Amino acid sequence: MLELKLNRILTHLATSSVVIDDLIARHGKANVAYIYCDYRDQTSQTVVNILGSVLRQLLTTASYVPETIYTVLESIKKQGQRAEIGDISTMLKVLLPRLDRSFLCLDALDELESRTRFTLLKALRTEFGSARIFLTGRPHIELEVNRALQIQLDAMHIEANEDDIRGFLIHEIEEDMNINPDDMNKQLREEILEAIIGKAGGMYVLSFFIHISFGSIYAQPT
Repeated sequence: MLELKLNRILTHLATSSVVIDDLIARHGKANVAYIYCDYRDQTSQTVVNILGSVLRQLLTTASYVPETIYTVLESIKKQGQRAEIGDISTMLKVLLPRLDRSFLCLDALDELESRTRFTLLKALRTEFGSARIFLTGRPHIELEVNRALQIQLDAMHIEANEDDIRGFLIHEIEEDMNINPDDMNKQLREEILEAIIGKAGGMYVLSFFIHISFGSIYAQPT
């Protein structure tokens, strides 16, 4: 359990949350959508659901919703069906150009199922107009991202700091021990710390912004 928490703290807590909070502070919540990917939720984290979540976030805070979107939603409701990728694509293409500046943040992209990830990356080229896109993931997906987006990205590498990992783990262990003080002794605590810190050594994530505009993609490190 601690190792799962460690993977997440190195991505969205250490990187994405800071970026998302800054974007919201600068540009307003209405212009920022974000997804935290989780390998334990791969069944529900499909391309349709991810893009649908992005659309829902933007619609919830939009000051104006184009009539075309109401028409598409009404049609889906009348047919008693779920929205398909084509429906969501149509609505995103109508909504995004009306936003002053839109941002999409996808955290821990490597935790998506590989086919879902590749399809989602390709969708970014066609569905998001002039949106600025922020991605994080572990190093092994860098070539895949380049291939799907057909560009060479300059990524920022963020490496885990041993002192930060130790401090985080001690905090988590102490919280657990407050609830169940008999479940762990000092020796077991040290064994857990050394095992996880040793395994995490050299772990790092990639983070980069992508600006898609009129069919061209420009990448810049965050």
